Formats: sequence, C-alpha cells, structure tokens
Amino acid sequence: ARMQQYREKATHEAKVHTSWINPNPDYDRCLHTFVSNVMKRRPGNRFLADFLKFHDTLVVPGLYSALSQTLLKLTSPGVPDIYQGQELWDFSLVDPDNRRPVNFERCRHLLDELEANITDGVPSLGELAEQLAAQPRDDRLKLFVTWRTLRFRRSHTDLFRHGEYIPLAARGQHSDHVVSFARRWQNPKNQTVSMTIVVVPRLIHSLTSTSESSAPQGTVWGDTQLDLSALPPHEARNIFTGEEFKWQGNTVPLSELLAHFPVAMFSCREANSA
Repeated sequence: ARMQQYREKATHEAKVHTSWINPNPDYDRCLHTFVSNVMKRRPGNRFLADFLKFHDTLVVPGLYSALSQTLLKLTSPGVPDIYQGQELWDFSLVDPDNRRPVNFERCRHLLDELEANITDGVPSLGELAEQLAAQPRDDRLKLFVTWRTLRFRRSHTDLFRHGEYIPLAARGQHSDHVVSFARRWQNPKNQTVSMTIVVVPRLIHSLTSTSESSAPQGTVWGDTQLDLSALPPHEARNIFTGEEFKWQGNTVPLSELLAHFPVAMFSCREANSA
C-alpha cells in the first residue's frame, strides 16, 4: 500500500500519462495492479527474488553511508535540520508515507537507554561505540551519532557559528573514499582556540567489497592517510569512542582514526595552547 501511494504521487506529479488535474483512471488502475503483482511474495515472482538478492548486498553499506551523511549534515557549515523522527533509521518514502505518526516514545526510550549506559559507565563509551558499530541495523547507532554530535555543537556554539571550514585531503590506497574537514575558531577576546575534525567514509560498497569486514573501519583502510599539514599540532579526543590522540606529524593513518567506529569527530586542543 505504501509503494502504491508513492507510485500514485510520482506518476501524477510527473504529468506524463496522468496527473492530479487530468487523471487517467485506466493507466492509474493498471499501475496500481502492477505494483501489487511485482511485490507479491509467491513462487515464480522472478522480479522480487532478484530484487531482494540485490537489496541484501546494499543494505549494510547503505546504512554506513547514511551514518556518514548524518554526521556531515550536523557538522558542515549551516544549520542542520532533522526531519520528524529521523534521529532513528527511517525508510519512509515521500508523502503521504512520511506523514505517518512518529513514535516519539520509542525515540525517548532509546535515548534514555544510551544516556544511562554512558552515565553508569557500563559498558564504557568505547565499548558501547564498538557494539553499535557492529550492528548497523540498530536504530541506536544513528541516534548515538546524532546525540553525541548535537551535544558537542551545543557546547561549542561559536565554533559552529563562526568557525572557518578547512578541507582536509587524504593520501593512499583508499583516498577517494574519505571526506574530511576541520572547523576552527579563535576567540578574538581571549585568543583561545577551539577546533574539531570530522572524518567519514564514502562509496562504502566498493571500499568494503574486497574486505572480510563489512564495516568501513580498521584495516579496511590499508595505507590511507589523512593529511593534517594544514593544522597546527594538537591533542584530540574522539567524541564517539573517547579515544585520546596527540598528533605532531603531517599525516595520520585512517586505520587509526577509524579503528573502532565507522565515522569520527574529534574535539581538538592545540598542543601549545594553555
């Protein structure tokens, strides 16, 4: 029924063979039946069997890609917008499908669960991040990234309101599979500096297709390095895993930055600052 409603909107607004103003009842009825038939779970439905097999190869890379998009949305210049209920994985089509009621109670329950885990320290932040990363279909994975990132934004408002955007390049085997940048802000009143570095994978299906791991982390990255030469030496903490880093050189391995979690965001402090 959801796919039929989507089809109705798409074909009527395409205005090729039917439209809202000039509907074509015969055409609409045939397409309605066509959608029903190709999605029917029955022996001999070659389309659905072929589609589901193809779908299974894309689900996990697609979820990790969506996680990358989530972090980019929340950290790139501009004001991030989260559509109703999409703190969790959401597979709604366009309206009317995306107008279904949002289960806010479930959102609250899962957030309370994450907060309680971190407050109690069992498991630790790093252990929790690893557990979630290993289960990409878990709604809490997207919620975890959204929650931790928005908390960081709230405590660094000037950094995201006024901070400069510094693109960072990658080098090596999988350099085409990385998007990374820094946001840096120096307070003109007291000269204190705040900075964050964001690192996310892209084109994940081809990145992991020859690897034993389906997650874009750890040894998947081979010799790929992130070029930090545009930034001063600094100390950093991964807000998702709690890992501490101190970088003095110009490059750092992606296998280190993304060792335990598929995306990274670092709270940075320049090594020579107070």
